[in-house]
Amino acid sequence: MLRASFRTTSLTTLAALAVFTAPVAAPAHAADKPPLQPIDVFALEAGNDPQISPDGTRIAYVRIKADMVTDAYQPMLWLIDADGRNHVPLTKIEDAASDPRWSPDGKRLAFVATRAGARQIVVRWMESGVETTIGGFPGTPMGLEWSPDGRTLAYAMHVPAAPKSYGTPITPPPGATWKPGPIVVDKALYRQDGAGIIPPGQMHIFTVAASGGTPRQITRDDTGEFPLIGSPYAWTADSKGLVVALNRNDENAILKGKMFDTGLYLLPVDGSAMKTLIDRDGPEASPQVSPDGRYIAYIGADEAGRWHTTTRLMVLDTNTGERRVLTATLDRDVMAPRWAADGRGIYAYYADRGENRLALFDLKGGRREIAEGLGMMHIAYTAAPAFTVSRTGRVAMQWASPDSSGNIALAGTGIGKARSITGLNEALFAGRALGRVEEINYRSSKGDLPVQGWLIYPPDFDPAKKYPLIMEIHGGPNAAYGPRFDIEKQLMAAAGYVVFYPNVRGSTSYGEPYANLIENAFPGDEFDDLMSGVDAVAARGFIDTSRLYVTGGSGGGTLSAWLIARSERFRAAAVLYPVIDWQSQALTSDILPLVFKGFFFGTPWSQPDDYRRRSLLASVDKVKTPTMVMTGEADYRTPISESEQYFAALKYHGVESVFVRVPLENHGIRMFPSHFAQKVAGVIGWFEAHK
Repeated sequence: MLRASFRTTSLTTLAALAVFTAPVAAPAHAADKPPLQPIDVFALEAGNDPQISPDGTRIAYVRIKADMVTDAYQPMLWLIDADGRNHVPLTKIEDAASDPRWSPDGKRLAFVATRAGARQIVVRWMESGVETTIGGFPGTPMGLEWSPDGRTLAYAMHVPAAPKSYGTPITPPPGATWKPGPIVVDKALYRQDGAGIIPPGQMHIFTVAASGGTPRQITRDDTGEFPLIGSPYAWTADSKGLVVALNRNDENAILKGKMFDTGLYLLPVDGSAMKTLIDRDGPEASPQVSPDGRYIAYIGADEAGRWHTTTRLMVLDTNTGERRVLTATLDRDVMAPRWAADGRGIYAYYADRGENRLALFDLKGGRREIAEGLGMMHIAYTAAPAFTVSRTGRVAMQWASPDSSGNIALAGTGIGKARSITGLNEALFAGRALGRVEEINYRSSKGDLPVQGWLIYPPDFDPAKKYPLIMEIHGGPNAAYGPRFDIEKQLMAAAGYVVFYPNVRGSTSYGEPYANLIENAFPGDEFDDLMSGVDAVAARGFIDTSRLYVTGGSGGGTLSAWLIARSERFRAAAVLYPVIDWQSQALTSDILPLVFKGFFFGTPWSQPDDYRRRSLLASVDKVKTPTMVMTGEADYRTPISESEQYFAALKYHGVESVFVRVPLENHGIRMFPSHFAQKVAGVIGWFEAHK
């Protein structure tokens, strides 16, 4: 990931094929349990989007599992009581259900599902089990939200437009089968990682009666674009309007740096004119209206032209227009606000030193910690765990720990410490030996900077023995890892490696100054932080220093390439979906404005020397380390052309290297379970081939 989300494998050489087909050596285990294997990716399940009922007694959530036959992730809706009992499915696999949302009275559950071959909104009466469907949509409805009076549903949907064309269309003769025609593009930001080429048209907000009827489009063609972060809209307390976060800049302004310049607007559902609530430089996102309708909580940041500006929890008083910052003294990014039922406080989460925390913030700026342990699905990143809050103060959330993953937990009023109420992967973990996770703290040789990281030990670890070390570097680079179950790293440990993953300078969850140490200087001094970490781990005495390996994806792939151009200590490297040349990356990716006014404060033609200096091609002639390069062919965040350049340059300079192209995959190589499993197996196999 670059900054905020920088999402049958074809191989280019027989050597690369050997990497995937060579057996991954597993250590002997004293315990009866075998270690994890890449094929176990298909056995993992995860709970997502937990929605707690208004009375706090039940949780509906999306349960996701990988299907080995179809090589796809399959979502279903499940229901579970708050005490962990009555755990039952609500939909079938073929429904591909999503977006469960309770009605305000808790008697109905709305969700989106495939019925009769089309995506429809389904409303289920929970006591009787009777359902009604609302269909006939030209696209896929998403982001369901009930009005407070329970009468109406709001949703977002892409509204298609006629594609542009030039010249007289040429039509095939009867019976002919022609290839797809050309696509005319008239926008610079015409594709998005994970979505592909964006079809002509625009996202719009609609409302429809919860009992069915004709949908009503609320936004207009000139309304603006939804932000890239947070929930974009929320109902007003009187059910007469929606508060919406929008970017109303034209594409030229967005390209010049207004990518995250969103404001808050009131959209009356009766079709009357939109009203501006906040329109200033800087982002406002995730609006939430207080129960009495007076206040709007949202997340925002004052645009200071910095690399990273802390996201604050803010409140707008709609009576006076006063804007208040509730987390001015908390130098952490606060996300996903949710009002308490009494309107006296706002629940939100933030990451602190790699640990996700849920807190209740009062309107005077006070903070009460509610829970920790929020986590994403099988990955150590701190970003985007989901939670919801009931009227009773109970909280349902995604939860993870070093030895548990993918579960739904309960916290809040009457619960105490967060506790898992599902055991989605208990059977798998009970039969596998997991690596122990341990925190490590050390000082960088550059400026004596304190750095936090974690180690994962092989399941049968013996401190008297020597082990190879894999250093795995996170992307972002403004992102962070934490002490949570991470399937990629656990698989590396299961293959007999000590795995080290640090939060070096530029990482979030340590405050704005720490994140900005790499401002206009990435990649750079992270080299010293990373190599000092290798030294700190090696000093513990159980590392075979002749077998050091490095890997990372996205920004971590960039740093992996940065390290091997400056050090020959690593036996082999795996550079995954990296940025190699900043000019070509910016002009071919889906985040051009972020590179021009984020990673740099200018364009390649205004400061060419800076772009050349930070290009990994400028130092590729120094690389001696055997290197695997791997990227998805549908990656639009760090396009595969970046990896093609790097591989060609490595080959030109005589470096032992292979290039792995993964069809259909976008950023991260996680779209298909088999590709994800092969990604990890391939990296381990490459390292095993260079013992």
